[in-house]
Amino acid sequence: MKEIILTLDYELFGNGKGDVFRHIVEPTNHIMKVAKRHNAQLTFFFEVVEYWRMKEEWERGNHMGYTDNPISAMEKQILEAVREGHDVQLHIHPQWVKAEWTDNGWEVDPDAHRFGFYEGTGDNSVEGLLRRGKETLEQLITPVKPYYRCVALRAGGYNAQPSETIVKAMREVGMKLDTSLYPGGFAQGSIAEYDYRSLPKEKGIWNVADRLEVPAEEATGLYELPICSLDITRWRKYASFERVKSILGNTKQSKEFYEAKVSQSAPSSGKKRGLLEKFKFLLEKECQTWDYCLLPESVHNQFIETMTQQEKRQYFTLVGHPKSYMGDQGFSTLLKSLNDNGCRFATVQKILSDLENK
Repeated sequence: MKEIILTLDYELFGNGKGDVFRHIVEPTNHIMKVAKRHNAQLTFFFEVVEYWRMKEEWERGNHMGYTDNPISAMEKQILEAVREGHDVQLHIHPQWVKAEWTDNGWEVDPDAHRFGFYEGTGDNSVEGLLRRGKETLEQLITPVKPYYRCVALRAGGYNAQPSETIVKAMREVGMKLDTSLYPGGFAQGSIAEYDYRSLPKEKGIWNVADRLEVPAEEATGLYELPICSLDITRWRKYASFERVKSILGNTKQSKEFYEAKVSQSAPSSGKKRGLLEKFKFLLEKECQTWDYCLLPESVHNQFIETMTQQEKRQYFTLVGHPKSYMGDQGFSTLLKSLNDNGCRFATVQKILSDLENK
């Protein structure tokens, strides 16, 4: 039976912009309602460093433009999710460690987006952030779920290379699973830098020894649960109605990310792409994560077709972001299709429990 792991990155935009109620709480309410109708469980990846910084500001008396307490709203929603059978695990964007509140809102550290390259010290080292994040989630959740443990990580922006320090830190703090990688993924820039093009696309999970991206032959007690990915023509992602709506309705972050993608340096000249080169760029293929909040139905269908062809693969991990949620209809249609294909929904915690009890 195919196991579907619906993960949700519970966060604002990576550049610090966004509104907790509009971009996290409200769309997450919709996502949870749709999931409940289809008997699907979610795994929330809770962005804990962002949460720390906002909580510190609120407790100092800076309400950051909010009338209602955004910290309480997130905590209440997370605890409600746990009561309904959803899972919560750890998400870290290190650019929030030194984020500052300014007259223009949050300003994150522009040089600290890549967790694999992050060089903080003490409580703000990679190990320190994992340990503190794990403690924060366990303190928050154990009052309503006493046996809860934080066991899994997702690095912000899929930035988990180089991964040796991350693996070592995970072992030190007792974390057992990462889900930051997606086979075929590639980025090279100041905000994202990784190369996952050599990862096996037919594997839904593997054992990890020293590096997340290198499957180990033997059981190691640490797992990589990669996000399902597929090569698609870029225009189907960037020029879809859903993507255009996201770019126009948000946010500087979506606009900047889109422009950075289609305007990156042309390989031959070193100059920015002209209109013709941008057009050619959009006709090329790019590896895309299976994003259930954003992708159009046609791409979901392509993912499902690929899934059914991979007879030996058991685990398929999807990713979603409340801030990108395009409405209930597309998500509901996807969940119905997965149910119709005989799939079973599972949380990260459930997958890990099953593996450890084999």
